[in-house]
Amino acid sequence: MILSLRFKREPSGMWDGRLVRETQFERVTDLQLTTVCQAANHARDRLSQMFGRELTLDVFAPVLLQHGSDSVVFDGLYFVAAGTLCDAYVVFREGDAQRLAASVFGEDAPAGIRPLSALEERALERIAREVAALCAPLCGDLSVLRRGDRDREPPACVTYFELRVAPPVGAVIGIGLSRDPGPAFGAVIDRSALAGVTLDVRAEFAEARIDAHEIARWSVGSTVRLDTKIGAPTSLKAGPIEIARGDCGVRAHANAVAITSSLFEEAAR
Repeated sequence: MILSLRFKREPSGMWDGRLVRETQFERVTDLQLTTVCQAANHARDRLSQMFGRELTLDVFAPVLLQHGSDSVVFDGLYFVAAGTLCDAYVVFREGDAQRLAASVFGEDAPAGIRPLSALEERALERIAREVAALCAPLCGDLSVLRRGDRDREPPACVTYFELRVAPPVGAVIGIGLSRDPGPAFGAVIDRSALAGVTLDVRAEFAEARIDAHEIARWSVGSTVRLDTKIGAPTSLKAGPIEIARGDCGVRAHANAVAITSSLFEEAAR
């Protein structure tokens, strides 16, 4: 859980003739903006093909919806796709739905709000299907997309973000999730997908924390005392991440490590 320190909206009182607002910790979404940007890049490519022109998308950072805000977010047409991890919502507010539908058919957006035609609704459903499919890494396997009905099935949206299609389209597509996905999600990739991938791995068998002024006195022949005890396990690291531990030795005239514990073995349990 991530908490953010913020000021309360309403002043809590007066102090020295000034209004004072207290601070409080509020929970914020674990969904990373980088993850949303990746989905937006794919959405831009798919929608550009659908609209027959190169589109530009702006991303609005994901937020946790406050209680009672569903009535504001879901005030227009929206679609739902149930996922194995959580449900995905694709939202079109009335004005945005009009502009998107008009742009699909190469027309100018109408001046006012009017009911959508059956053909326009099908076009928006196709857009929603493309956008919902991009949420699979967040939601898991998705079922068939269906039109949402706020009266019969109130939306259970927890995390929400928006994609703004830049002018001349000038419309916003809302995306909601029924569960905050957290920093990690989706299925573990199969080991076969790593075929041909190489990593630089190093073995660390001892370490110490030493003052900088002492390091500056080192010269050839200096003896450095390390903190690690004799016989402690060797750490195998890829970058800063420890991926295994083991006992250091020699095999076939080369240094070797006999692994005693592995990050991947523990993750598979």
